[in-house]
This record gives sequence, structure tokens and C-alpha cells, in this order.
Amino acid sequence: MAATKTIAPFGSWKSPLTASAVASASNSVSMARIDAANPSWVYWLESRPQEGGRLVLLCKQVDDYSDSTLRELTADKKWNVRTAVHEYGGGAYAVYDGLVVFANWADQGVYFLDTNGDSKEPQRIAEQADKLRYASFAVHPSKKFAVCVREDHRESDIKALAAIVAIPLPQTSNSEGPTKDIVLFNSTDFVSSPAFSPMNNELAFYAWNHPDMNWDATTLYCASMVLDNKGIPKSLDHLRAIAGASDSNKRESIYQPRFDEDGVLHFISDRSGFWNPYYLGAEGEIHMSLGSPVDAEFAGPEWAFGESTMQPVPGSKFSIVVTYAQGGEHKLGILNVATHAIEDLPVPGWTEMGSFQLGKSRSGEPVLVLIAGGPSERMSLFTYYINSISAQKLCGQQSSAQDPLSGYISMPQEIAFSTKLPPFSSTESCKATAYAFYYPPTNKEFEGPANELPPLLVLSHGGPTAAASSVLQNKIQYWTSRGIAVADVNYGGSTGYGREYRERLYPHFGEVDVQDCCAAALHLAESGKVDRNRLSIMGGSAGGFTTLACLAFRPDVFAVGASLYGISDLEVLAKETHKFEAKYPEHLVGPYPEARDEYKRRSPLHSVDKLACPAIFLQGLEDKIVPPNQATLMVDALKQKGIQVAHIEFEGEQHGFRKSENIVRALEAQLYFFGKILGFQPADQIDPVPIYNN
Repeated sequence: MAATKTIAPFGSWKSPLTASAVASASNSVSMARIDAANPSWVYWLESRPQEGGRLVLLCKQVDDYSDSTLRELTADKKWNVRTAVHEYGGGAYAVYDGLVVFANWADQGVYFLDTNGDSKEPQRIAEQADKLRYASFAVHPSKKFAVCVREDHRESDIKALAAIVAIPLPQTSNSEGPTKDIVLFNSTDFVSSPAFSPMNNELAFYAWNHPDMNWDATTLYCASMVLDNKGIPKSLDHLRAIAGASDSNKRESIYQPRFDEDGVLHFISDRSGFWNPYYLGAEGEIHMSLGSPVDAEFAGPEWAFGESTMQPVPGSKFSIVVTYAQGGEHKLGILNVATHAIEDLPVPGWTEMGSFQLGKSRSGEPVLVLIAGGPSERMSLFTYYINSISAQKLCGQQSSAQDPLSGYISMPQEIAFSTKLPPFSSTESCKATAYAFYYPPTNKEFEGPANELPPLLVLSHGGPTAAASSVLQNKIQYWTSRGIAVADVNYGGSTGYGREYRERLYPHFGEVDVQDCCAAALHLAESGKVDRNRLSIMGGSAGGFTTLACLAFRPDVFAVGASLYGISDLEVLAKETHKFEAKYPEHLVGPYPEARDEYKRRSPLHSVDKLACPAIFLQGLEDKIVPPNQATLMVDALKQKGIQVAHIEFEGEQHGFRKSENIVRALEAQLYFFGKILGFQPADQIDPVPIYNN
């Protein structure tokens, strides 16, 4: 017999998922890597908010579920395996035969660690030089050198020079100190993802130039490395553009160059309108691995280095393991490139998969290592045995019905809703469809009054070229378990629906995203799921801009909003942001300064007179992507107008919050502020937040 639920106002439900629990569960895994020379060993990074958000390098054998072989390779807190290249980082380490090369956050130096035998202290290998950053490492099978991306800030931050460089590796424990890296390629604004062929000295990578982002137009290159008498690269020869922006008038985004065991180069391209797999034939012609294009995405936007959604299968000629999204479903499969057939593999409820690596168990069975998750499973490190079709979590506890959060987890419902395309001022505005994940309030102990509908929190994701995910996120369950519905919106511009949907936002940032977030909220209100008078919105970074734009330009929709390190002045973004996104506003809004009036028209800071609802601002003081003064200017303007506003700044935080105490404060502050504005009293004991004009 089911227990009787307590009837209580939405937003006031008591939940076991405290802000502290959310922060402690924010330990996340990323960037799994198999040691190709010892394929039964897997390496990965773990973030630790309780240690200031540092990234720790771990490794273990792929079939050891007892953690008896688990090794923490960077236990000393002075090590933080993280790079600042592009500010978003990624690709901060590589490994081959137990030799690890990694970037350390504190000084952005490159370090070498030999994990064979007794653990040793990492040693710096790239010559000391201020303002050099490194990422996207690959260790050559000769073990004599690594190649990587180098970003040179010595002359300018906004014009930082990108290059593919080689770094010699120590050959003995008595090797001399750091050496100079060797520049192999520096002819473009950006470079990424160097990969070696196992058959010869071929090197593949992709590159692109301003004003494009890498999901707009890139070029795939291949070249031969010219080695000196010590086996160290000194230059590239026979450099050639294989595919992409330089040899076609059709814009094409290419990712993830991968050589298989036979030296065949595979890659992902969206030349068909969707990111599909391709390979380079023996005569230099490009072949579609699927035979013909499919409306499915085999990759996502590479905001950070080191993405992996495709890997050739060792010992299986012309087969690659892939993940793809099609028709709202995320699938795992083995693609036979020769026959163009995909064998879909069963998965245990996963809706997001990545960081693919192919290894072997100690008995020699092929095993896929990946980071995956679903609506009831946070992103975790798993093994998937391809022959026996079985999956198991490699670290942490398996999920079970006895989980303390069982009964408090809201399951996402994907919804499609009507929206409009620009020009919005015209009666000829076209109807369109956009998407979101809707999470109803869920708590096994509580239900709302019969005559009350729940408040709604709309989430506007960052990027804006990113995507909402249906994977279990405690930051969403924090709200739903307290009686607040959530809609995580994939507005026009989001990835996962092809290039045409992604480019809906060009050049309509601040219009299409605003329209779609408002349409999602109103759709749910009109369908009777949420309270029309208690709609709220929250977003970070570009999502923070969308939040503020919704409050400023559609003040009739939302009652309150929260901006986390959000953009309030597009003109400042166009003039002051970092190199990676320096020209991104040209696509999103228009060329600057030619379109300056448009930048000002869409900036919430210049439309405070239209803003009529409260907002809370949370900002890291070391943010290099969105300058902290953007939040300050907006808060000052709202203070002067007499609107309720709160402002919390976090020392030592960059673009996003990594420290556990700041994650806790940010989450509780939003709940406290929303409760004051929307008229509910949280059950949590929360330190009051100063509210101006209260």
C-alpha cells in the first residue's frame, strides 16, 4: 500500500537532495583514454569541487571492478590536469605505454610522468615560457616525442598564435631539463586534434580561421613528419588539405581525425547537413562510411578538445564504433564501413555517450570504454564488452532501487512545441518547431494542493551552440524534488538537429533563442502543466544572455530570472572577449562595428527601461570569457530603477563554478531569491541573500 503523501505548496517540499549533496555529486569524470600499448589500462580525469575543482588523473585495469588496481597519479594537490587553451580547455593529457604527458593548471606547463614501476614526481618537459598554453596531446609510438596544440599569448591574448608543435620526451631518468618545442604548423588561426598513423610518419589534424567557429567550417590536413637523426620531428612535408573549407565553396565542419590499424583515415563531417562519418580512400578520394547521408548526428560541437564519439575497432578491418542521435534517440553501434551497415547495440538506458576508447580485458576480449549516462544515471565511466553485449560501471557504485534518491527523480519528457522564425516583426513570420525536455515536480513524500499549479523554471543552455541533455543532472533534480517544474530548452541554434537548425540562430542571437524559450514556457502554461503567473528562467554564459534578453524584451512572460556569468552587453563581448570566440558575434549578430546599432538594440543592458521583473546575478571574478563588470553594470541599472535584484560574486572562480562551497551558495541563493519573488518558502535552512529594493 502506497504511503500517503503530504500536501504542501509547490516549492516548499523537503528534499534529500540538498545543495551540499549536489556539490558533492559534482565530482565528474571526463576524457577517458586507453593506453594503446597496454590496452587493458584506462585513464581518466575526475573533477573534485571539494578540492577547489581540480582535475585529478586516475587509472586502473579495464576489467577490475574492485578498484584494487586504481591509481591516483596526481594525488598531490599542486597538480591540476587542466589547460586554458581556448579558455574552455580539454585534451589536457595523453598516455602511451605508461608514459603520461599533461598540462598543469597552475603554470600551464607541460609535464611528463613515467607510471611504470615506482611512482615518480612529474617533470617539466616544455621549456619555461610565460603565456604559452598546451592542449590536445598525442604521444608518438616511438615514445621519443609528443605533438600537441600550442597557444602563444606572448604578444597578445586576443591574437594568440596557434600551432601544432612537437615536444621531445625524456629518454632516461637522467635526461636534461625542459627543451624547446618544435613548431610544425602555424598557418591558421586555430588547430586541433593531431593524430598519428600507425603505418608511417603521417600526421592528421584539422584547422580553421576566423570568423568561423569549428562547427562552422574547418579543413582536414594530412602531412608527413620529417624526423631528425634522433627521431624527433623537425618539419612537415607533403602538407595537403584533404577536405573542408579550403577546397570547397560549401561550408563543412570536420572533426575527430582517426587512423585505423591499416592507416586508413576516418573523420566526421557535416557536408550533408548532419555530422556523418567518412574515410579517405587509397586514391585520395573521400567516401561516405554510411554509403549515403543520414539525418543523424554522429558528433557534437567541440567547445573543448578531446571529444571522441567514433573509434576504429582494433582487429576488425573497416569497422568503427559510433554513437549517434536520430529522431530523438541516442544509439550505440558498430559501423561496417565496407558494407555501410550499422549494427545497433543495446544500451542500459543511456541517452548520451562519448569519450569512446577501444581496449582489451586481461583475457584479450575487446572492450569499449566510454562515459555515458541517462535519465536515471549520471554521466559515469563504463565498460561495454562488444562480444558479450554487456555493460558495467567501471568506477563508483551501480545504480539500484535502494538508491537514497529513488522516488525523488523526475524523468524527462521530450516535448516539441510551435515557435516562430524571424522576422518576428512581420506578419509573415514562419511557424517552426523547437524542442525541450520537461521535468514535472517529483517527490515520493509530497504533492501539491489540488487548486495549485507548480512554478516553472526554464533553463537556457550556454554556448549558444550547445544542447540540453536528458542525462540525470542533480542540479535539475534539486528543483523538481522541491516541487518546481523544469523545462530544459533546445532552442534554435542548439546542436543535435543538423546544421540548418543550428544556424537558425545566425544572425539572430537574442531573438530566436528568446522566442523559443518564451514559447516553451507558454506552451507548458497553456497545456495546464504549470502556473502561468510563476514562470522563471535561468541560464549561464550565453544562456545568461538569453535569460536577460527574455526579461528585457519579453517582460510579459517571466516573473523572475537568474543570470550565471551571463552576457548583458553584446558590444562588450564583441570588443573584449578571448580569441576563440572573438569573431563568433559576427555570426550571431553581425559584423562589428558595422552592426553596432544591432548589438546595442539586442543588449539587455541598453534596455533596462523595459525590464520589469526581478533578477539575481552570480559571477566569478576571474572570468576571462564574460568580464565581471557586465553583471555589475546590470545590477547597478536595476538598483536605480527600483527593481528587486541580488548580486553575488565569487573570488577564484572563472567561467563557471568549480568549488563546492560556491556551488552550494549559488544554488541556495537562487532558490532563496526565487522563493521570495514567487511566494513559496523553501524547506531548506538557507543563509539570507541581500536583496536590493526588497
